[in-house]
Amino acid sequence: MPRSMLHFEHVIPVDAKAISRADLWKALVFRAQYPGFFTPGLECTLQPGDDRNFVRVIRFADTQLHDRVTLSPHDHIHSLIDGRHQPMHAECLIAIEEPRPGQFAVRFSYRRDSISEHGGLNADEFLKSAYQLNDREAMTRILEMLAEGWSHPHS
Repeated sequence: MPRSMLHFEHVIPVDAKAISRADLWKALVFRAQYPGFFTPGLECTLQPGDDRNFVRVIRFADTQLHDRVTLSPHDHIHSLIDGRHQPMHAECLIAIEEPRPGQFAVRFSYRRDSISEHGGLNADEFLKSAYQLNDREAMTRILEMLAEGWSHPHS
């Protein structure tokens, strides 16, 4: 039976005063490498990779997922939990946009298994809200870190 998929995206504008694209990129990569820093209850370990690809093993509750992350430097981050080999399918694309010179926005695009049941509660709307809230809180934290002079320890 084909999977029912949920697709959604949202954009968070970034007040780019004193923040460069390179610093924003480093902070987004840090979030991709250490998602547990931004999401309590999420454990993550990284498997060896290179400067453009790595696999993170994500654990929460009794679930463990392998998430392949691909980096396109200073442009976008793509992550994939392949549902053909795991209990769920989920993809995320995080892209830095520059609507005007020196003004940034971060676009979050998601494609994942739907959790709503036909004729039941529309749980997908709650899921979308949770993702959006998590992204907004993470971006707030990222911008605070950058404003305080944070530098990625592996940069």
